[in-house]
Amino acid sequence: MLFTPDDPEFAALESRHRWFEHVLLACWNEIEVSEETPATLDWPAVLPLGSEFDIEEVECSLAYVGTSGYTATIWDASGVEDDLPWAVFLVDDFGARLLMEYSLFEGEEEVPETALEEVLALAERELPDRLLSGELDRTLEPVAIPEWLLNPTFLETNQ
Repeated sequence: MLFTPDDPEFAALESRHRWFEHVLLACWNEIEVSEETPATLDWPAVLPLGSEFDIEEVECSLAYVGTSGYTATIWDASGVEDDLPWAVFLVDDFGARLLMEYSLFEGEEEVPETALEEVLALAERELPDRLLSGELDRTLEPVAIPEWLLNPTFLETNQ
């Protein structure tokens, strides 16, 4: 089953993988960090070189529960006001997977203005069917999420 932010079940499923957002907050030094982010959870490290510094926000846009019980959430990581870079991650109990086919990064060449709209339309067309078919399901050993990522202590910012 698929769940969107409008569905009552969505909040609990989003919360299950909220550590994804907390990794970004750790990169920005906005939460207390008691150890280095485990490599299996350090999703900014898998972004193209340099683009990890351009990510301004993350948002969970879709949640999925398969017939087998497999649960995943789709998180969008983007630049200022939904600008580039645009990265789509499938987050589950085994970590985060960058879905490059639905992501867009600035590179050597100019990115056409319509490119982001096109990649968003592709994700909207394909992702629900891929999730429902079980194509993206996986079974591995669940990753241990450190307590400081599950229940972060926010640092006060001096402004």
